[in-house]
Amino acid sequence: MGNPSPGCGKSGRPANGKVTVDNDHIYTFPESYDGSTPLPLLVGFHACGNPIDQFINLTRGSAFETEYVRAVGRSSDGGGCWNYNSDIAKVLRIYDDLMDNYCIDMDRVFATGHSSGAQMIVQILAHESDAEHLNFRAVAPVAASDYGALKVSVPVMYIQGKNDTVRGGDGASTVARFRAANMCQMDSTPYSEVMGCQSSGRAVNPGCISYSGCSEPTIWCSHDDPAYSNTSHGVPCFAIQAMHDFFANVP
Repeated sequence: MGNPSPGCGKSGRPANGKVTVDNDHIYTFPESYDGSTPLPLLVGFHACGNPIDQFINLTRGSAFETEYVRAVGRSSDGGGCWNYNSDIAKVLRIYDDLMDNYCIDMDRVFATGHSSGAQMIVQILAHESDAEHLNFRAVAPVAASDYGALKVSVPVMYIQGKNDTVRGGDGASTVARFRAANMCQMDSTPYSEVMGCQSSGRAVNPGCISYSGCSEPTIWCSHDDPAYSNTSHGVPCFAIQAMHDFFANVP
């Protein structure tokens, strides 16, 4: 049954399964949503210059569309980049609106983001009160940055191109923050659950490893998908399926 939010039982499925507030947020509800049975929530944070519905588009046709409530917000910055100090209040407001007015499993709230959106997730986790408020059950940031020590432990699938030319590296310092927060050992084993895929006419190696001895599952996918104008900075072709499978297997 899950942990029902206060909004369970308030109303049925919104018209056409979608709620849109221009330049603020979009929520989508699968056909199985009845307003009484709590469903998991996917929160998606767009990259700089990408549309608000980047992760609605990326998850179209996936199990996220049919199994999850999806929520995406719009950053306040004119260039479409997330700014923690300017945007955290909006993120908390959207979360509270979802919990108060819709039927969400409060123990199954997941987050993903790309680039600036992934940086927003990392910054949330570096602020204890905000991290505890949002209570992400697991996260899957794509191409974030290091914003210092994380204040909470959280299951993570961290994804970044091993030759990300926008970030100028493979994200090892960001992964180290998750490894520290989750009390992992330094050693790791290949994480073979993620399947390869085709991108830009080539076979992509997800390059995923799982760290040992962690308090929470800690996966690093250092991939070679050249996408995003050949920068390896994009959301790789395997990512959405891999995120779904990872989230589904978090206890």
